[in-house]
Amino acid sequence: EMKIAKETLKTIQKQFDLDCNLNEAEEILQNKVYLSRSQTLDGARIVINTDIFFRAIIFMGKAYIMTDASIFDGCKELFKNARPEWFCEFSNLRIIDHILCEYDREIADTHIYFLPDFEAKVVEDNRDTKWFNEKEIQDMKDTNIFHNALCCSTTQPDIIAVAAMDGNKMKGMAGASLDGKYVRQIGIDVLEQYQNEGLATYLTTILKQKILKEGLIPFYGTSESHSISRNVAIHSGFLPAWAEIYVKRK
Repeated sequence: EMKIAKETLKTIQKQFDLDCNLNEAEEILQNKVYLSRSQTLDGARIVINTDIFFRAIIFMGKAYIMTDASIFDGCKELFKNARPEWFCEFSNLRIIDHILCEYDREIADTHIYFLPDFEAKVVEDNRDTKWFNEKEIQDMKDTNIFHNALCCSTTQPDIIAVAAMDGNKMKGMAGASLDGKYVRQIGIDVLEQYQNEGLATYLTTILKQKILKEGLIPFYGTSESHSISRNVAIHSGFLPAWAEIYVKRK
């Protein structure tokens, strides 16, 4: 049973409509595979150093694929019987990468993403924490040691952060970037000497709650092989929601 709120699913769908130009997509396999031509729309998530020559989002049994016009017809044929659940199998990624190589592109990454569990328990912000706004985050740019919490990206600006404090020293930080019109992505870092205090879960949870209160959708992304990060997501009240394939120029 899905414990992601219906409203959250509706909103993330609106985000994907922008990310993959879905209003112009063709349904190439009924209610399963949608293919559109690449376009950068206002409010779309733009991951730094990636190229929208090809993009795929696999969400709730559906595959949303956006491709450059030059490979659109080929992809239409290739994916007409695709099974979204197995879209990130290496055999499929190998085929995609082979096609991309002919156009001087390659797969940059695959990621899994998490959305809030609406039944997750609320955690009080009752530890020694310090909150930072967008301007305060900008001022930390040159001394930033928390590179997952604050990515200092031009396409995904950091807008809010919270740190766990030990006097004047920061033990760890969770930050959220303005990734798209409807969503904020959370990243987390904890210094090694403080890593057994449950801080990653705590900071991620209270930041998630604050973003939800503002009426936006917090989400959390990580690599399939990063089990520690996946555990932080789940313990912070997130559930697996979608997978994504990114492409870059060679």
